[in-house]
Amino acid sequence: ERLEPLPPGEYVARWVGCGLDESRKGTPFYGVRFEIVDGPHAGRRLVHRWFLSSAALPYSRRDLAALGLTTFAQLQSSAVPSGLVTLRVALRRDDAGMVHNEIKTVQPCAAPAQGRNEANAAAPQPMPVSVAHAPVPPEPQTPTTPATADDLPAGLVDAGLL
Repeated sequence: ERLEPLPPGEYVARWVGCGLDESRKGTPFYGVRFEIVDGPHAGRRLVHRWFLSSAALPYSRRDLAALGLTTFAQLQSSAVPSGLVTLRVALRRDDAGMVHNEIKTVQPCAAPAQGRNEANAAAPQPMPVSVAHAPVPPEPQTPTTPATADDLPAGLVDAGLL
């Protein structure tokens, strides 16, 4: 059964999964699954992708840096960051006329959401997850330089994607 899209608006969510992947056309991206933690839509999940093509990389790098992800090694680790984020969600109609949710912005949540009780506030944060189900890597160190196209694997650059 297909769920109806969420109404447009802002939602408080937590990270539940992330990892590097490629689109059907071969464009690399960093994908994240979020779960809404508050309100009548709590438990619903949304997906967002930051593409790593040469055209999209400056925007993806800016957005991911705001979330504390500044190196390619952090993206490769597939460790799920803890903490809450605020999602700004809109509706988008595709070429076939289907309406889908689209996450417009993802920003760190500065303050607890209204209506959250102490039980929700103390909920355990998700454990790091790996796409390849590898052992959990150690916590990444704080990077000293921002991510650049040079941080990406040579295969992506050699393939003409970056």
